[in-house]
Formats: sequence, C-alpha cells, structure tokens
Amino acid sequence: MEMAIDSFTKLNFDESSFFIDNYKKLCNVDVVTFKSEMLVAKNCIVRLNKHEDVELEDLKKLLLDKSVNANLYSLLQVALSIPVSSATCERSFSAMRRTKTWTSMHQERFTNLSLIHIERDISNTISTENILDEFSKKDRRFSF
Repeated sequence: MEMAIDSFTKLNFDESSFFIDNYKKLCNVDVVTFKSEMLVAKNCIVRLNKHEDVELEDLKKLLLDKSVNANLYSLLQVALSIPVSSATCERSFSAMRRTKTWTSMHQERFTNLSLIHIERDISNTISTENILDEFSKKDRRFSF
C-alpha cells in the first residue's frame, strides 16, 4: 500500500492502481474521469516546472481549487491521511530489536544491517548471484 500511495502522489496511475481500486468507492470516484484528471494534472505540473518529478508542493498548488479536479482532490485527501509513515517507523524499531543481537556491534554495521532488514522489499529483489559474482571479482584480502 505504501508504494501505491507514493506512486499516487507522483501521479503515476498504473503503479497506484492498488490504492485507487481500494478507495474509489469510498470517495465515489469514476476511474475513467480520475485517470484523465491525473494525466492533465501531471502534464500541467511537468509543463510548469520543466521536470518530470511531481512533488507534494506541486500538487498543493494545482489543487487549490478543489472543484477543478474533484476526484483527484478527494483521493489525495485519503492518501495523505493514511498513517503509512507511522507504520514504517514501527517497522524500523521492530527491525532494530531483531537485528541488534550482539552488544558489541559497531554503529556502522548495525545501521547497514538495519537498512537491509527494514528495506527487505527492495533487498529481496537483488540477485544473490550478482552479489557473489561481484564479491569473487575483488581481491582476496579485505580490511574489516
């Protein structure tokens, strides 16, 4: 859900379909109209800012008049009120508790292991074969 909301705030319709499908009935949103509103809003932001990235500040400026993009406005209100950020914090504290098994672990190692564990959605997509190949290409002596 978090990735779908992030994609939604960047006005990426295809990658935010999970969020849209779950909340379209709640907000009484017509998906066809919403898709065109999202496309027009993204084109306006890109044209005005001359860059592809859509920031929340850009959306705020664009949606000052909520009657113009009513569907986009109502779904954006829902997206910004879902407590995804607090769930992410709780997830990282749980990960710290599971990761910190040694009392003598240095901070840098602990930070790196925590990042790998917290962002396991991303780290699971990395091929272990590629990591092993890169590791085997290096010199045999490492300074740990």
